[in-house]
This record gives sequence, structure tokens and C-alpha cells, in this order.
Amino acid sequence: MMRRSKIVATIGPASASPDALNQLLDAGMDVARLNFSHGDHDGQLKVIQTLRALSEERKQPVAILQDLQGPKLRTGLLPGGKEIRVESGQMLTLTTDPQDQTNSIPVNYAPLAREVVPGDRILIDDGSLELKVLESDGVHVQTEVIIGGLIGSRKGINVPGVKLSAASLTPKDHEDLAFGLSHGVDAIALSFVRRSEDMLELRERIHQLRPGERTPLLIAKLERPEAIENLESILGVSDGVMVARGDLGVEVSPERVPSLQKQIIQDALARQRFVITATQMLESMISNSRPTRAEASDVANAVFDGSDALMLSGETAIGKYSLESLETMDRIIMDAEQHAARWGQQIPAVKSIDDDAIATTHAARALAQDRQVAALAV
Repeated sequence: MMRRSKIVATIGPASASPDALNQLLDAGMDVARLNFSHGDHDGQLKVIQTLRALSEERKQPVAILQDLQGPKLRTGLLPGGKEIRVESGQMLTLTTDPQDQTNSIPVNYAPLAREVVPGDRILIDDGSLELKVLESDGVHVQTEVIIGGLIGSRKGINVPGVKLSAASLTPKDHEDLAFGLSHGVDAIALSFVRRSEDMLELRERIHQLRPGERTPLLIAKLERPEAIENLESILGVSDGVMVARGDLGVEVSPERVPSLQKQIIQDALARQRFVITATQMLESMISNSRPTRAEASDVANAVFDGSDALMLSGETAIGKYSLESLETMDRIIMDAEQHAARWGQQIPAVKSIDDDAIATTHAARALAQDRQVAALAV
């Protein structure tokens, strides 16, 4: 039986070697994700060239997904690269001045100190640490530590409820985009999309860089509350969306993520847009050879919800069991798909089919599935 849902595997130090990539292809990797928040162009190019060579040699297609970093707020480099422990109740200062020589924690987003107000929450490292803003002078943000822990260099920062003015495409994104297009990536994901204009800006920039050439599939990563508010218009200008549950869960609180996931998938499929469900699918397998039962259920339910693809992040990028993670996801998906007719949304509800091509596609899909035909001639 052929697996219908695709598997996206993030490539990193644990999986970038030719042997590791070959094993992932053996195990069923459909899409290789290159996370441009990490690494450099030399390393990314080696992976692209290796994947293209393996694909040709094996006569096995594999798509390359370029994931742009976007306007991700992060801590800067701490002195000596060491982590700093902070305790609840402690006063802590963040600085947006790159020349600051005090003990303040550097932040890579200059407008932060002008855009937060007293009472705002600042979350660091996926919410592991929580700060409350006390005051700001436009350069420094004085905070109180609510939940303490270790602060390290380049840790993610979220400011729930604050609408930031950051551009959708950063200078780094422009450089990375030109690199990806020059090496023929198949899809591009834009991080922290807030409105349809963000995707239109990306599409326009691609047309400027490669006029008249094929545009890769464009994927909107849904990580901000504004993206949920503007979901319908974002779907209208995107080829697909990613339910990026990591930052989304920090921005809107974890308990809302399951229902938002279902809403996004349902709305996307109704608009004939593909959906990638991502983040912490098999997180424990970064360090363990077997998933938790909750993770297995999460993967299966993402299939039942109607996800077109499921993504592995740290599991394959940095995990001790990158190959086993992909093999495990493959088995869970295969089992879930055998029960999708009973428990899942096998054929998504479409608002209206007034397009001949879409109607024909739905008919072909039903024929192939219900009659179990070996092939369709077009």
C-alpha cells in the first residue's frame, strides 16, 4: 500500500552526510527541509547537490524546501557564549544597543524597546522563561523575571499580544532567497506571516529576481495570532500553509493549538491548499529510540485531520535517532491511513467545485482510491 501523506524531514548536523541522506530516502523522505535559521550557504549547497545527485541516481524524486528565517526575535551573543541563570523575582534588562557593554541581555530586534509597554510579557526559548515589562527607555527594556531558568545565545523571543513592526522579509532573507532560487529549490516557506501582503511581497521579490521563470511553491508559516485572523486572505495568495505549532503555541497558549490546527487544515483544504503539520511531532525521539504514546496519537490525528504532509524538525536535524524517527513516522502514517475512512477526513469538504480541473481531479482521486487502480492515463 502506498503512503499518501508526505513526510518532510529537516536536514541538519545529524542528517547532512551523503550516507544519512541516502538512508532517509530509503526510509521514505519526500521533502528535505533546509532551515535557513541555521548553517551557512556552503553547507546548504552541499546538501542540495547531494540530494539532487542521489535523486538522479535512485530515480526517486525528492523536493527541497527552503525555510526562510523571517523576522525571528532572538537573544544576541552572550559573553563567552555561556548561559546565564536568572531567578524568579530578579530584575533583568534587555538591550537593543549592539554596543552595550553592561550585563544586559542583547536582543537582535532594535524596535523592541519602543514597541513594548509596561505589563507586556516577553517569553524566551519557546516560553521556558517569562519576563514582565516594567519600563522601557526606547533602547533598554527593564523587566522582572516571572519564570526563571537559563538564558543562552540566539534563543527565540516571543512577545504575545504585541503587534511588531518587523518587515516580513529581512536583509538575511533577501540574501537567502536569492541563493535558494539560484539553486532551484522546489518550495519556499516564509516565517511569521501576518497578512496576505507578506506573501505577495515574497512572490513579487521572486519575480524580480527570476523574471519569467517558474515560481517555487510558496508556503505561509502560521505562527502568529494575526495570521489566524487573516487566514482566508493568506490562503488566497499561498500555495500551501504550515501549521507551525511551536511559535504558535507560545503566541496563543498551548491549549488553543489543537483546535486551531483543525481550523487551519479544514479551511486550507476547502480552498484546495496543501497543509504541512509541524513541530514536536516525535520530539522525544531526539534522544529516545521510541516515541511516546501521545506522540504516536498526535501523528495519527494529524493524518485524520487531513494533513497533506507531516514534518520532522529536530528529530532528524539534530537527533540521535534521525533515521528511526522517519521510519516511525512512516509506520504511524501508514496505519492511520488504513483507518482514515472511519476516523478521518479522507476527502476534504470543498466549499464549491465550480472549476472543471478541480472537479476532474476529485473524480480521479476517488476512482484511484475506491477502485484501487494501478495507474491513471492522462
